[in-house]
Amino acid sequence: MRPKILILPSWYPSESYPTSGVFVEDQALLLAERYDVAVLFPRLVGYREILSWKIGPRIYQEEHSGLRIYSERVLAPVPRKSRWGYKLYYHTAKQKFESLMHTWGMPDIIHAHVVLPAGWAAVQLGEAFSIPVVLTEHSSPFSMHLRTQYGQRLVRKTLLKTNRIVAVSPSLAKQILSFERNVEVAVIGNLIRSDFFKPAESKSEDVLRPTRFLSIALLSKQKGLIFLLEAAYLLVKRGITSFELVIGGDGPERAKLQSRVVSLGLSGHCSFLGAMTRCHVRDQVQKSDVFVLPSLHETFGVVLGEAMACGKPVIATRCGGPEFVITQENGILVDIGDSRALADVMERFIARRVCFDPARVRQSISERFGENAFLEKISDIYKGLGIKGA
Repeated sequence: MRPKILILPSWYPSESYPTSGVFVEDQALLLAERYDVAVLFPRLVGYREILSWKIGPRIYQEEHSGLRIYSERVLAPVPRKSRWGYKLYYHTAKQKFESLMHTWGMPDIIHAHVVLPAGWAAVQLGEAFSIPVVLTEHSSPFSMHLRTQYGQRLVRKTLLKTNRIVAVSPSLAKQILSFERNVEVAVIGNLIRSDFFKPAESKSEDVLRPTRFLSIALLSKQKGLIFLLEAAYLLVKRGITSFELVIGGDGPERAKLQSRVVSLGLSGHCSFLGAMTRCHVRDQVQKSDVFVLPSLHETFGVVLGEAMACGKPVIATRCGGPEFVITQENGILVDIGDSRALADVMERFIARRVCFDPARVRQSISERFGENAFLEKISDIYKGLGIKGA
């Protein structure tokens, strides 16, 4: 009988937010190849989300690829990040957990993703039912959970009572330890699905076409895309026009960024793709020459790894996670908010003064964060908690 792993995530894809926590879904699907895995996702929604008519069914159950998914939508008449919001989350999680035990059995491990609210709920369930708890932290930045004294108390209690803490980058581990020193944090990185993200099967070489820079992200201030537009403007001012900049994704800054493109006179060089499916992301990455992510802070940067898995070199900022992912074999780092440095590196790519071997780019990421590497690292975490057969 395979060990039972219960995944309890703070973020997970839903009808309203199909890309939220997709990296957690990836990990759960991969773990289901070795373990008996179930996902329990209490989803608190507010009145505004209910009125959008995009909230999906109240109770959702599915089984595919060996993975069981149990999700329940609960109306939260209070802010989800408030004292009562966290209590409602735990109450829902406990009810579903007890129901799940009757049909699936008692899990050997509860693996929570993100300290609030899932990590906090997981340690309470772990105490109540004598189950070890693993917490993987993804938050960017970790301080997002520490804005109130109540939040700080919950975070500290969760960290101290969790059996094993995993961070997806050294910078995030450092943030956790700066808040609570009396814990140990393992760093294993995120999973990159190199079986899905891979180079195009055939590619027609056209050395005369413009260099295609691609950036895909939530269009928010955190992603620093305004600096990428300024870098493109600097290139044009230098008389360098043999490039195109493609930006994928949607978010609160989209209108502002599009307006900035017009004011900088970049309409002939820059285009926006809007919200994208995963297949669309892969296709666009395969068609690009260089992937760019100018974030103000990242805990890992999964999209960077996905681009590398397609054999594409990357440009990113020294904002935490990218320093862990990017090496001399796969990309170049610049300082945060430095449009001139970003333009200088882009110019080097356009002039072909810098180049990377696509096969080595892919290998550099798949060997460290691909399916086999991730599965072995997380299995070692489970073995350390006495899970037989892991």
